[in-house]
Amino acid sequence: MNAEPGEKVAMPEITGYNPESTSPITIPAGGGTIKEYYTKKSSTNGGGTTPTNGGSTPTTNNSSTSPTANNGSSSSQSTSSTSTQPVSPQPSNPQASGSLVATKGEAVYSLKPIYLYESKNFNSHERLAKYTKKPRVNRPMFVVIRYARDANGRLRYFVRDVNHLSKTDGKTGYITANTSYVRPVYYRSLHKVITVINPNGVNSYRTKKLTGFVKHYRQGTILKVSRIVTHNLTTRYVLTNGKIVTANRKLVKSGKTSFPKNITVKKGIKLYSTLNSKSSKQHIKAGKKLQVKKVVYTVPSSVTQSGTKRYQVAGGYVTANSKYVKITK
Repeated sequence: MNAEPGEKVAMPEITGYNPESTSPITIPAGGGTIKEYYTKKSSTNGGGTTPTNGGSTPTTNNSSTSPTANNGSSSSQSTSSTSTQPVSPQPSNPQASGSLVATKGEAVYSLKPIYLYESKNFNSHERLAKYTKKPRVNRPMFVVIRYARDANGRLRYFVRDVNHLSKTDGKTGYITANTSYVRPVYYRSLHKVITVINPNGVNSYRTKKLTGFVKHYRQGTILKVSRIVTHNLTTRYVLTNGKIVTANRKLVKSGKTSFPKNITVKKGIKLYSTLNSKSSKQHIKAGKKLQVKKVVYTVPSSVTQSGTKRYQVAGGYVTANSKYVKITK
């Protein structure tokens, strides 16, 4: 199955069993095992009732329009067919949301530290989890199940945590819908130039379903885009060569972003065998020149630790601290 992080796929069917959740599965941001639960169908009513989550089964009603967050921006309807206009990742309702309010069923991520709350009024004693500010490629992700407003009319998202490698995976609750703190994972607007920022790169395909592999692009590759298209609740960029790549903000970034190719050691540094290792395997002396393979961050799956920038080089990982290394051509 070809799919990008944050994309939703249907729950597999198992004869004689009902899934505990009727919502589609969201592909993990960093890979790993997806945990879903099923219950045996009741013999008295041909399948029984599906267990509910908090009293009601979350649904993804994609025919509804996105509400407007009370943060100074508003939502507007787009009637233009030109590719330079924002597009909504819902083919049945092409609404352009200037406020970047997410559609039900859409994936969002956090830009700043936020909490997951038990209630929509955000009482401190009802906090279920804290999510720290993370580097863009590792930002915590959620799927919007429904909307709510607090006692003062502020918009909230009722979400499911989809950080599958975190202990918070699967938790549900309320988070802010303020676009200074939370944004949709997928771009809605056309950007003529994008840069691959995912440490593992991205692939291009022949179709917007991401089938028919064409080419792999490494981190730092700059791509030219001709238009943006939708696929279910996600978006894709069509390159000028006609091939298609993801429009996932955790994987690509609008504009040109430079990544170092070489560094020179200013002071003695340690070489670590793994990204999160605390014990070094080798000492590298000042003056040594190293080729950078990737720019990465420690603890990528943690939602409570921000992560420290590292350079992947031959044999392992080294610090990216400018006090110790200098970027060179």
